[in-house]
Amino acid sequence: MNNFFEVENVDFVVGGNTKVKNMSFSIEKEGDIVCLLGPSGIGKTTILRAIAGLEKIKNGHIKLKGKVLSSEKINIEPENRNISLAFQENSLFPHYSVEKNILLGAEKNPDNKDKKVSFNEIVDLLDISKILNQYPHQISAGEAQRASLARSLLSKPDLLLLDEPLSNVDQSHKEDIQEKIKKLLAKLKITTIIVTHDSYEAFYLGTKCGIILNNELKQYDDPYNVYHLPNSIEVVNFLNRGILIPAKVTSPKSLENDELGTITGNFVKPFPLGTNVKLLIQPEDLEHDDKSNLQLQVVDRKFRGTNFIYTLKTMKNLLLPVFVHSHHIHQHDLEEKFGIKRPIHIEHLVCFN
Repeated sequence: MNNFFEVENVDFVVGGNTKVKNMSFSIEKEGDIVCLLGPSGIGKTTILRAIAGLEKIKNGHIKLKGKVLSSEKINIEPENRNISLAFQENSLFPHYSVEKNILLGAEKNPDNKDKKVSFNEIVDLLDISKILNQYPHQISAGEAQRASLARSLLSKPDLLLLDEPLSNVDQSHKEDIQEKIKKLLAKLKITTIIVTHDSYEAFYLGTKCGIILNNELKQYDDPYNVYHLPNSIEVVNFLNRGILIPAKVTSPKSLENDELGTITGNFVKPFPLGTNVKLLIQPEDLEHDDKSNLQLQVVDRKFRGTNFIYTLKTMKNLLLPVFVHSHHIHQHDLEEKFGIKRPIHIEHLVCFN
């Protein structure tokens, strides 16, 4: 089966500087959403610009619906790709009202009858009805970003590229808009690539997530696997959702840590008995139990509304994150002892040499 979209062995270069080397990834089905995650300056925007045709490539190819858009010898002009790119910065025309700016999207692709996109539906979805008669200099950065997104959606592209689409949107609006955008993109089957530094946004919106670090695509997988089954220490450190602790493999289904004792589970990657490894401990892996004989000191407590993340210190100064629902009966203060349920069982044992 042919992929709907694919990038194969492409170096993404800007100003003679190679941002991402030998990158390959694909989108199998029309309507899927891919989120590319990485730190600022890593080359995420350069990738979008090349896919849109604003930057040329010198090796590999970029294909959409079986047609080569970019290669060493081919470079289809941006206006002939039916790809819409919404930039992070304000890209509205200053002499047009917000409404006129948005309607420019509808003028771009009037012949695409497959995707029926309603102006009013998109305006309501993005909550921008009150600013339609205003001009770009009269609205906030978040409102301008939403207006630019509305214009892109209205253009009915084969591929939608979003560069940090909600970075300027207030948190109170962000989650609601994320939910609505996801439903609308699914309804219209608009295939989308989103660049973001927000892992929560990527995990919620993405059918697939790609992690870009040190000039490479390090992992490209389902959001669940990227979070729970990171394939390298670099990805673990970037996501910052856990800690690596020393342990020794004691059986095909267990390890031993000097302070936590026996830890059982299923190894994602098998190791010979006796191997010293680094085991990933995520906040959801350890369970609270006041009656346990494993008592650790609370050195930090973060309240996240529905939950707390406690940071516990061991005698050897390991700092372990533990997730607890906010309604748990015994809330612990700093310096108090906090019990960890034993024996410890972690479904997926993610280890590295």
